[in-house]
Amino acid sequence: MTTRTRPRPVLSRWDMPHWMPDSSQTLPARCGEDFTAIRVPADLARPALTALGPRTGPVLANKTTRTWHFLLPSNSVLPDDWPHGVRVMPKGRSIGIPPLTTTGGLDVHWAVPPGRGITSPADLHRALHDPRLLTAGDAPSPADPPAAAAAVRAAAPPTPRPLTPAQRDVGRLLLTGASDAQIAEELGLPVGIVRRHLTSIGRRFGAPTAARRAAALLAGGHVSPPPVSMLAPDLSETDLIVLRVLAGLATEDDLPEDLRTGLFLDRVDELRERCGARTDPHLIALAAFWELLPSLVHPAPGKEQLP
Repeated sequence: MTTRTRPRPVLSRWDMPHWMPDSSQTLPARCGEDFTAIRVPADLARPALTALGPRTGPVLANKTTRTWHFLLPSNSVLPDDWPHGVRVMPKGRSIGIPPLTTTGGLDVHWAVPPGRGITSPADLHRALHDPRLLTAGDAPSPADPPAAAAAVRAAAPPTPRPLTPAQRDVGRLLLTGASDAQIAEELGLPVGIVRRHLTSIGRRFGAPTAARRAAALLAGGHVSPPPVSMLAPDLSETDLIVLRVLAGLATEDDLPEDLRTGLFLDRVDELRERCGARTDPHLIALAAFWELLPSLVHPAPGKEQLP
């Protein structure tokens, strides 16, 4: 019987980076010195990775923290306006680098191992704003000026559109903790249409999670938090940091060390129970109503202003 072994990736362009561990353990490497790391929420990273396809360099994934890191050369010239939730890791910050063979599991592993190429900052920037822009924005033939102009327009970030009344209705019910099916029943819409509206809201605000969509809707005054008779529970400063991270108002680096793992999700579950929240968006809405997240409180509740 022949034993099959997993083929080692063929290295090219980067060869074997000097920061790759020689042992079987995950070891730290410094951002900004060894590489430039772009941290991306998992829900946003997956479609971006699909859009990049073979044009992707090393990418780390972590199912526990639900974050990915795209590793670019340390001398990369980066755009400024990354989508909400995306962060360029500061110089000197250490992140874990697993062995080349670690390509799965709950903790840090390679979604794309080194040696397959280099990620262009411009390509990654476009793919994170809207994966459809990457193909549309590819450089056309110089002999085809009309196509070149079209590609430049396609590569530019789209002009944001105001929310439609239907999107605002869906957003209002999202904040109450209603499920997709319950929203559909309440509005008399197919569930697929409701999910399409939620996806559009997420793209509109660069909000990859339901909680961040809720925060964006509140911060922009598009909807008001649903009123509640329950008084705010007594929350600790750590609880408030967890709420801010959940809403996308802070990063996981602001969390205490012990919560930068799966314990963060446990703390969110505990907060939902203590606050009587049905879902993460409902938890964000309650926190806004209780003014625990002041930046989400619109100055004129009930008078939503469209951008």
